[in-house]
Amino acid sequence: MTKISFVMPEKNRGDRIGKTIQTIIDQTEKDWELIVVDDHSDPADKTGKVIESFKDKRIRFIHMPDDLPKGIATARNFGNQFALSPIIAVADSDDLFKPERAELTIEAFEKNDCDVFFAKNDIYDEVKKINIPLMEDFHSFDISMLKKRNYIAHSSSAYKRHLAYAFPYNSFFKKAEDYDLFTRLAEAGKKFYFCDKVVYTYIVHGENVSRGLRLVNYNDLIHLNRDWIEKERAAVIEGAFKENK
Repeated sequence: MTKISFVMPEKNRGDRIGKTIQTIIDQTEKDWELIVVDDHSDPADKTGKVIESFKDKRIRFIHMPDDLPKGIATARNFGNQFALSPIIAVADSDDLFKPERAELTIEAFEKNDCDVFFAKNDIYDEVKKINIPLMEDFHSFDISMLKKRNYIAHSSSAYKRHLAYAFPYNSFFKKAEDYDLFTRLAEAGKKFYFCDKVVYTYIVHGENVSRGLRLVNYNDLIHLNRDWIEKERAAVIEGAFKENK
């Protein structure tokens, strides 16, 4: 059985996904699979050709059916259905993963019997060609802090496969789908494990989905759904719909 399944949604990323895939291939742990999910890319997108160029049978390229709605949450759920490993690792198509990421993740699940793994990331601005100082306070899991904001780096995370089916991503969320998921898992009492190492580089390139967004109304809606705050629901929902456009 494959030790770990990377699930990587993409849309029109043929110009940059090759670098990301190469960092998966360069993992110190070689027993992995990579599931790339095409989220209704334009016909001119070259992602398929890029994947073919690697000639690696561990990589599968699947297309979301036309009758499924567009969106990152739906794409993640769809890709997770194809995972063969009991561990699913989140992988975004524009991040660069450190060689030890798979090895560290598998080791954590084996030694700590955790449900969810997360770690650190660093940031690189490819336009300015500089490393960006991290503002995030990385530390072990703390639900009281999670109730205030999402401090878990999504592309560092992995979870047991059965949780992907019991707790699918909420397809309403085009952003903050990770925060919604983590809050539901925390409420359900699932065990989070923090690895105090950097496992990927977040690339700032001007097309990122959520970089720099405060997502205030999304977060408020998530908090309302968990009964963590008291606010006027109608106003929060209206704001979330505006952010969802």
